[in-house]
Amino acid sequence: MHKTMVSLPLMIHRLQLMASFLMLSCMFGPAFATGGFSCTVDDANLKFETGSALGAGMGAPILNLEAKGEIKLKGVAADLAKLDFSKHLVHSWMAYPDTRLHFYREREADKPHGYVELILSAVSAGDEGEAFGTYEFTVFEAEGSASGEPLKATGKVSCFVE
Repeated sequence: MHKTMVSLPLMIHRLQLMASFLMLSCMFGPAFATGGFSCTVDDANLKFETGSALGAGMGAPILNLEAKGEIKLKGVAADLAKLDFSKHLVHSWMAYPDTRLHFYREREADKPHGYVELILSAVSAGDEGEAFGTYEFTVFEAEGSASGEPLKATGKVSCFVE
């Protein structure tokens, strides 16, 4: 009885080919598209910009969100007026033609309770990706507010969604 012997170099070569084939087959899986959005406000009340990449499909994540700005109204404490909502997006709705973003951040540290809430709502103007709408923000400070009521302001927002 004759046994066929495979040489060690030939066996290594075959294993390398199989590994290469496996790696290549993993690389050519289904393609997933991404898009993005950006929104801008710059008026007497607020200067704010936000933008992000978006995954494709229902429930896809918002990726690398940047959301920064400043409340321009007088009487707002500095720590609440300076906005960085990059980690404070609490709700989003992006279903053509609507874009809605809801940001909320509470004051940190040992200061009295306070919060800033910002809601952007825009509707697409057509197929080009432009969207226009309104914003509303609310600032509340437990201490320091003469009336004890939240300060509110509204204005216009413009967005680009792809």
